[in-house]
Amino acid sequence: MEAVRVQELRKSYRAGSGSAPVLLDVTFSLEEGSFTALAGISGSGKTTLLHLLAGLQEPDSGRMLLLGRDMGGMNEKERILFRRRHVSLVLQEAALLPSLTVEENLVLPVIMDTGKLVDREKLEAIRRDLALGGVWNRYPAQLSGGERQRAVFGRALFSDAEIILADEPCARLDRRQSLETMGLLKRCAGLWGRTVLMATHDLDLAQICDRILTLREGKIR
Repeated sequence: MEAVRVQELRKSYRAGSGSAPVLLDVTFSLEEGSFTALAGISGSGKTTLLHLLAGLQEPDSGRMLLLGRDMGGMNEKERILFRRRHVSLVLQEAALLPSLTVEENLVLPVIMDTGKLVDREKLEAIRRDLALGGVWNRYPAQLSGGERQRAVFGRALFSDAEIILADEPCARLDRRQSLETMGLLKRCAGLWGRTVLMATHDLDLAQICDRILTLREGKIR
């Protein structure tokens, strides 16, 4: 089944007295459980596309269906709630709360959003699958770049978000850390049945994914 369907998506930004097109009739779909690379040079519109899918921006035209829901038919409050429950955005800079441990960073969003009791069995599985056992009680400042990104991905898994949008998640890591981290992320996405779209300009990392979409001159090639 399809987790994401994008049809004829367009987005421009104001530039002086005119406008500069970034996305031109972008069309693609993602199957549930797929791990897809969104490749393209810097400035090609990868981040813009991820932000549109996350509901952080609105397109000029086109349709975006996530899990069968039409994003264009939602008001702002509905988009925020949908993103909180179903979409996780992983950025270049691992956004962890510095005063909380790795474990606390993973569980806090779920507790605040739903008030549910922590599923300890699931939490332990994520700790094991992402090799976070040795840093579980450490603070973000005590982690390596790869450990921070794995913690952020663990938080996305624990949130039950079916769709994970990752914006250059390995951009600040060295080659060894990047390849190790990507291997773990792909394996865990498969184990946990998540649909991942990862923006990258690194073709070596893109090759690890199941499929590569290349964004060039505003279109998917």
